[in-house]
Amino acid sequence: MLDDAARKVLTVMWNVYRNDPSIIDVYYLSQKAQRTEEQVKDAINELVKEGFVLWDRKANTFKVLYNREAAKPVMSRGWIK
Repeated sequence: MLDDAARKVLTVMWNVYRNDPSIIDVYYLSQKAQRTEEQVKDAINELVKEGFVLWDRKANTFKVLYNREAAKPVMSRGWIK
């Protein structure tokens, strides 16, 4: 389970970096998530450990794999038999 800072950082990362692998600007994330840079760095480490973010160490880029909303199961809206 993610803490509040990690959830906020994940939401901001999903909205900004979801399309392509990118080099993350920690200062920009800290402004948008309204957290300190240290909190953002800790949150990114937690997100990498939990599997929400993929970190390519050779290229030093991050890719957001999915957000927490996409991880939730979807209930079908059809008729129940």
